[in-house]
Amino acid sequence: MKQYQLFCLLVLCISKCLTQDPTTTPSSTWNGDPAVCTVDTSTPSVPDRPLPRFPTRAEFALERVEVKHILAITAPSELTMYQYLYDFEANKLILIKNSQGIVDVEYFYYEALKKSTYLRREICLVTDIDTNLDMDGTSAIQGQNNTWHIRPLNEFLLFSSNDPRRPEIRPKFIGQSMVRGIPVDQWETCIIDRSQFRTYRRVWSFAQKGFILPTGVVGDFAVPIQAIINASISYPNGTQAAEVDEIFNIHNYRPGIVESSDQLTPPKGVFCDSGLGQNLISLRDAGITWPDRFTVRVEASSSRSAQWQRFHLRYDHPERGPRRVHYDFLPPGSEHYQSIIHDFGDNLTYTIDHGVGTCKITRGTESPDVDPFVDPIGFFIKNERRFIYRERERIWEFNGYRPCRGDTIRCAAVTSSVDKFPPIVDVDTGKPSGDTWDATSIEYGWSVRAPYARPPSERNKHFDYPVYLFLRMYRFNDLTNPSIANMRTEDIEYEFYEMSPESNPRDFDTSLCYRSLHYDYLHLGFKLEVSDGKAIDGSHLDRRLLERQIHSNLAYLTETSYSRISEVQVDHEDKTSEVTVLFTLLGQTPSPGSVSGVVDSEPRTNETRSRLAKAIDEGKFDFIMKLLDDTSSSVHFQAVRGSLKGSKEFMSSHAVGKQVVKETYSSGAEAGAVIGGILVGLLIGILLAAVFRIVRKEPMPDVARLPASISNPLSALRTSTNLPSISFHRPKSTEEKKTTSDA
Repeated sequence: MKQYQLFCLLVLCISKCLTQDPTTTPSSTWNGDPAVCTVDTSTPSVPDRPLPRFPTRAEFALERVEVKHILAITAPSELTMYQYLYDFEANKLILIKNSQGIVDVEYFYYEALKKSTYLRREICLVTDIDTNLDMDGTSAIQGQNNTWHIRPLNEFLLFSSNDPRRPEIRPKFIGQSMVRGIPVDQWETCIIDRSQFRTYRRVWSFAQKGFILPTGVVGDFAVPIQAIINASISYPNGTQAAEVDEIFNIHNYRPGIVESSDQLTPPKGVFCDSGLGQNLISLRDAGITWPDRFTVRVEASSSRSAQWQRFHLRYDHPERGPRRVHYDFLPPGSEHYQSIIHDFGDNLTYTIDHGVGTCKITRGTESPDVDPFVDPIGFFIKNERRFIYRERERIWEFNGYRPCRGDTIRCAAVTSSVDKFPPIVDVDTGKPSGDTWDATSIEYGWSVRAPYARPPSERNKHFDYPVYLFLRMYRFNDLTNPSIANMRTEDIEYEFYEMSPESNPRDFDTSLCYRSLHYDYLHLGFKLEVSDGKAIDGSHLDRRLLERQIHSNLAYLTETSYSRISEVQVDHEDKTSEVTVLFTLLGQTPSPGSVSGVVDSEPRTNETRSRLAKAIDEGKFDFIMKLLDDTSSSVHFQAVRGSLKGSKEFMSSHAVGKQVVKETYSSGAEAGAVIGGILVGLLIGILLAAVFRIVRKEPMPDVARLPASISNPLSALRTSTNLPSISFHRPKSTEEKKTTSDA
């Protein structure tokens, strides 16, 4: 490694001396290093053998082995792997470089003369593309309409050039050979860079036409197999200062690009800031919109933990109303599931422990800062507004389409960046340390699931399903040395499942808090009926929409907040015109820290109930909704006057369909009925046995064992008829008989 560093230093010094020494010979009279090659002026400008043809699109891998020599020092050989995706028609180039296991990706945008380099596939640097460099095939040239363009493939490989604006490169056919077991045609070129006093000799080997390669049969387009390069840096007097030997082995060459556009997208979760003039978009520009209400299941993981953490998110943000967010999750280290409900309208947070049924109500909707890698759920809750981004700011970069969740889903990727985010939390105290990460890249992957989405174009397609949210955080370990080697990165990823654009008012129910904390509430019920009295087919009734209509009407007519109407239940028997409505009217909104504990300016439950009863009795509780069978048909619902009652009173006097009377009995009555049934059964059995004896003319059984106070009612009958007795007991043994007689 020290030899290599010394070599680079010497080359730099030589180059500097060559450019600054006034005694050197002018470069226009220098004709290259004869030890490497010289330009053969006898080579015809039009060779007698047709030059290899190159396609406008190509994909290939290149293995480069480089050995450098200077004075008596030979630096260790270097092996670097490249993959090229060349597209002349699209005017783009993608170059993937793997050096000592470090993978960098470069995206060339020739129209804008910008190059995005993704170092280690984690950090993006945007630089300008060089122009008109004769010895750099990736440099841009001026094309038609004075626009910058990528070079044709023959010039890109520095194989040949006949453009009068650039130095001419004349390849010379030198014969045929075998390279890696492949029959090849070989061509030699000699290139002299007079401005840098460098000489290049290249021997290109192309597979012969008709030979079968793993990628197919060699056809009309040339298939490069190998290039051997000898280069030298010289003094103008002809003395060689340094020499570089290189071997290019080209693999999997294809005259076209087989990768789909999905596989050519930039690395995941990296935002490229190219400065002024960058074409940033809003989420709506990319066809991405969060619905007003939805439920989704989320799984979170981080680069520090392989364990997934899961939570269920319910979101409701009506166009003209405050938003509400509900999280269900298992906190780290806890055995009980927990719910957190943020009510931004009342500025309250409800924390419900489902294990013991307790509830805690706090003022405000802000959550504390947490370590995002230890508690990614708490980190999402803290930054919900940033992650469920609904603003229309143009801060997103569209990175094309990529396969996500394996190869099962195709996602549109948009990326943004936030500086000085998030705060760093002290591990010991659990509080912000006052420091932050230097920057965080945020990438969303959205897909299309809804069959009713009608895209006007591929770019403006309506994406309705979030698949993942990926965050990559950056921080320099030492601010005095802001280098890539001194940079630390961490990742967090959220994956979304079972996205549904539906939500239910019960998703934000806080009645458990009212019951556990002894706040005021009422269970009420009333009836709705169709104004024309016609029966409704239950299969055509949208119950979710009906519940929303009832919920909104209850809030409007009682002049109370939406959240104070809870547990709305709708019951409709098929082929009837009536609907039963049960709901819970919650008391005044809690006000933690106040004297009364509630918002005193709000009406109490009895007053709110009176308002609702008055509205129902005056016929103001009515609405129209459409049925599911035909969008053109609608039904008019109206509350039945005088039907509002407490739930117990309502259930005892109202029922859907035929009323059923339920009778109850005390425990004493039930025991008496059982004993009475047993006695009646015994009496009937005795009477039947007596009747059978009389009919068969058999004597009645002996009942000598009965107590003296109980007389046998059939003894007179047995005496008069001399019938034998029937014993209902097991026969006595001989000992028992003797004992009885002795007594």
